Amino acid sequence: MPAFQISAPPCRFRKCARVGALPPPVVAFWSFVTHIACRPVHSFSLLSAFIALFLSGCVTPSSTAIFYLPYTTEQRPPKPKDVPIPIFGKPPSQPHKTIGRLSFATDRGWRFLRESMLYNARANGADAVVLKDATSREQVGLARTPSTVNWVPVPGPVYQGRKGNTYYGTQWVPIFQPGFVYPTSWTITAIDAEMIVFKR
Repeated sequence: MPAFQISAPPCRFRKCARVGALPPPVVAFWSFVTHIACRPVHSFSLLSAFIALFLSGCVTPSSTAIFYLPYTTEQRPPKPKDVPIPIFGKPPSQPHKTIGRLSFATDRGWRFLRESMLYNARANGADAVVLKDATSREQVGLARTPSTVNWVPVPGPVYQGRKGNTYYGTQWVPIFQPGFVYPTSWTITAIDAEMIVFKR
């Protein structure tokens, strides 16, 4: 048995495919489903699918709170969403104090980065953000297009009724399109920002 393989239990789904009363398109489709469902599953592939599902899930600016590092134990009340928070490219001349740091990398673009900085600033009661550093790089990898099944109508058998009427049938034939892998690239942007409050 190969490594990381889970032995598939006896498949109950194949019994349904033997029902002769099902229409031909349904039988063909069910055969394809049982081919996928009843074969052994590799735990490594299952783990990869779970990771891909997690990474492709809904990512919001609030999810970047785990990358925020507080510099003080002082708790400040969060600010409302409509409070403007300036983002500076260098420390302002006005006296201020750094209360935390936000540093992470993402491929979701500058809009997401900006919204993440503003979210973390408001959530921690900061008056402004100082963007100390921002770098971008191209990440090269492979992307996969999954397999698909398309149904194509073809002329079916001709039936002759008892009263001499002729009936023309139509059959649906499944056409399997295999998946493929292709090279792709995306931009990874990293930021290093400080959350500050002005001294009053």
